[in-house]
Amino acid sequence: MKKNIFNKFSIIISFIVFLSLFSFLAYALDECKGTMLINEVPCIVLISSNDCTTVGIKFYNNGSTLLDDRSMTQYSPFTCNQTFNYTNLGTYTFNYSTGDSGSIVVEEDENQQYYLYVVTFIIFFILLWIDYKVEEGIFTMIAGMLAMIIGINLYVSGFPNLVNDFLRVSIALPFWGVGAYLILAPAMKFFEEWKDKE
Repeated sequence: MKKNIFNKFSIIISFIVFLSLFSFLAYALDECKGTMLINEVPCIVLISSNDCTTVGIKFYNNGSTLLDDRSMTQYSPFTCNQTFNYTNLGTYTFNYSTGDSGSIVVEEDENQQYYLYVVTFIIFFILLWIDYKVEEGIFTMIAGMLAMIIGINLYVSGFPNLVNDFLRVSIALPFWGVGAYLILAPAMKFFEEWKDKE
C-alpha cells in the first residue's frame, strides 16, 4: 500500500518537474525592428553615443500618449540601449533626446495560437496518461477542464483564419462535450464508490 502511494506521488512529482523546466528558459533580447510580433517583445532600441548618461528616450502610444521617459544605458563602448516592453497591438513611436526618432508596430502572431493549441493538447494527453498510470480521477477531471477551456477559447477567439461562425461552433462543441464527460465520469465514479462504502 505504501509503495503504491509512493509510486503515485513520484509520477506526480516527475510531471511537475517536467513542466517547471519550461519556465526557466532564458533568452537574449534582440534589437527592435519596425514591425514586431507580440512574442518578439521585449526587444531593445539602440542609438550610437559616447556618453549614454546624457541620452534619454520617450515612448509614445499612437504618437500622442507619453508612456515612459527613460535614460539610456550603456550597451557597448559606442552604443546605448533601452528596453521596449509594450505588448498591446498598435503603433509606438520613440524620440531620443538627441533629436532622432523611430517607430515600432506591434502585431499579433497568428502562429502563436497554433503553438498554444499544440502545447495544450500535449498537456491534455499527458494528464490522461498520468491518470491511466496512477488511477486517480483528478487528472482526468483536470484534462476535462482543459478540454472545456480549449472549447471556450475556440468559440470566443476562433481558430486562426476561421471566420465562419457555424464551423467555429462546430469545432468548439466536441471539446465542450469531451471536457464535460471527462469531468463528470470520474466524479460519478467517486460518488458511487463513496456511496457503496456507507
